Amino acid sequence: LDSIRLDSTRLASAVQGSAGQRSALPPSPAFPLSDRRREMVRPAKLRASTNAVTPATPIHRRVVGGGCGGLGRCQSGASTSGRRNSTKSKAFPRTYDQALSQAAKASKDALADGVSLQEIEFPPLDLSSVCGDGEGSVEADANLKHVVDLTVLLTDNGRANQGLRLLLPDEDEMRRALAVKEAEHPRSPLDLRASFLTTPSIFGDIGLDPFKRPVADRVTPSEDALYLIGYPSYNVNEMLAVQELFGLGHGKPIVIINGELDRFRSAGYYPSLFYPKIAEMSRDFIPDFEAVFYIHNFKGRRPGALYRRYPGEWQVYRRDRDNEVVGKPIHTQKERPSLKEIALEFFA
Repeated sequence: LDSIRLDSTRLASAVQGSAGQRSALPPSPAFPLSDRRREMVRPAKLRASTNAVTPATPIHRRVVGGGCGGLGRCQSGASTSGRRNSTKSKAFPRTYDQALSQAAKASKDALADGVSLQEIEFPPLDLSSVCGDGEGSVEADANLKHVVDLTVLLTDNGRANQGLRLLLPDEDEMRRALAVKEAEHPRSPLDLRASFLTTPSIFGDIGLDPFKRPVADRVTPSEDALYLIGYPSYNVNEMLAVQELFGLGHGKPIVIINGELDRFRSAGYYPSLFYPKIAEMSRDFIPDFEAVFYIHNFKGRRPGALYRRYPGEWQVYRRDRDNEVVGKPIHTQKERPSLKEIALEFFA
């Protein structure tokens, strides 16, 4: 009996000691928020709370999961256990450097195959997050940098595709893109030819803007070889301007980056009674886009991801407790699935 009591005492002491060690661990590092706080025009279903405080890790240092609490808290080069490294998917990108490199290669391959309407879609803040996890302005900042980085990659650092024209949502974003290019890629010889889609106004939001200028005034089809559209997702008029650009009939390829086109594919998101133009575009224009690079995450009790890189098949992956994509895909198919059917079949 005395021996049992002694063993019980030692066990209790060990548990208390390990708990004390856990409580002594340093807290997760906090990263500064973006200084910009513009109010973004965003559909209510996707608008993040303006009271939320979201850590904004520098984009180039974000790594998905990997044993550091998930959601990109590790910096590049952070070590993880050998067990987890052995189960990680080798195809699925873990950093934005990998993701953007894959997206650029996929887009070039698709262009070579004659795919003229392309969709590139991935989470802007972290590869394991979903759109709307962060504040609208923080996501816009992240998207801006991704778009500029991808522009440089698509032009082979300015040595090819000189006819590429970058179109941003509005004139303010266009100016910021030019500034980001000079700051982030000062040695790149790329002469960034940039323009914008819309001029935001109260009248434009209700479709009665008498001062609206056609998008044809801001492009030069005789000189433009490719239109790269940056995140036209905060106002439906931005995608209507893209449709207007396509309707000019010049036949130049259009590549949309993070346009959140799934909203237009979702039945009932924009009721046709109140949004007749959007309904028409969703039916006649959006289905023509091919996803050449695509990541959509599913959260909840059984998290996972839907992934595609041209010309490969659509792939469904599981995520582990650290939000890391693991192993081989659990499902593949050639045709594009709906998000609803993937969610119900694999992640419900």
